[in-house]
Amino acid sequence: MAKELRRIEIEPAENGGHTVTHHFKESMRKDSKSHSGMTPRYEEPEHHVFGKDEGHEMLAHIANHLEIAEPKGKEEEREEEDEDTEGED
Repeated sequence: MAKELRRIEIEPAENGGHTVTHHFKESMRKDSKSHSGMTPRYEEPEHHVFGKDEGHEMLAHIANHLEIAEPKGKEEEREEEDEDTEGED
């Protein structure tokens, strides 16, 4: 089961870039000793360090985790417009 993201922190890193930290919600696991039969399990945060020249990679990484589609470039938009108008003559 995939870990559920709770929050992302972005901080300046010593290398001139940024450190991105993913914090996850606790997940539940079976536990025969627990009264309810389930107990919360702490999920360790994940740390990712990006260099000062890796801003685009960092933003793509964050967008991926937040399930945000990358914006299209102007050339990609023109290609789609051309495809949409091809059969209209």
